[in-house]
Amino acid sequence: MLAFALVVSGMFIPSNSCAQGQVAPTAPAKPPEIHAILEKVVHPNGVKVGDSVAARMTEPTKLRDGTEIPKGAHILGKVTEIKKRADKEGPSKLGILFDKVQLKDGKSVQLIMALVSVAPRSEPGSLDSLGADKMAGNGLRHAAEMEANGSSPGEVNLAVSGGVRGSTKVTETEMQPGVCYVPDIKISSYSMGEPGTILQSSKNTVYLDSGSRLLLQVQ
Repeated sequence: MLAFALVVSGMFIPSNSCAQGQVAPTAPAKPPEIHAILEKVVHPNGVKVGDSVAARMTEPTKLRDGTEIPKGAHILGKVTEIKKRADKEGPSKLGILFDKVQLKDGKSVQLIMALVSVAPRSEPGSLDSLGADKMAGNGLRHAAEMEANGSSPGEVNLAVSGGVRGSTKVTETEMQPGVCYVPDIKISSYSMGEPGTILQSSKNTVYLDSGSRLLLQVQ
């Protein structure tokens, strides 16, 4: 009887060991990320649906297939939606969809990606903020051109203010998907297809300064 009991016990022990050794499901791999800064002011007074939008990558990234995209490459997209003012019909809205990367040699690569987070320009003195200062200077020159061409004072003021609407201490690694760090603006939704990312505000007209920092996720 003792021998039989040992055999039975031996039959059950492997079964328990197998159950304890099961591998837990692994979490999905984090999608590749692109960090970039917006090159020009995107404001409803100066753009319309379908107009192009461009940003410069501030860090290199590697895609799932191993393709490496270097720092300094440009990501290109378009404006997909505009609603200038928040009113009884709803909040102000700005839609943007990025779908292409342009390399330094001029070649472009189609990518499926989503803008998942937006932050104001970097703190003064950082490398990114120095780049944003240069872009803001371009905005000043653009303002002079607009004024010379008879643009409205409001449009000129927007161009002058490009790149200086607030700053934040949040770093690129701290930016979280679904969060907009620009005051009074939130991300209503984002997707890797039309209409892309919808920013909205119940207080002010939604626009993005030059130098605004962008976080994108790539399929």
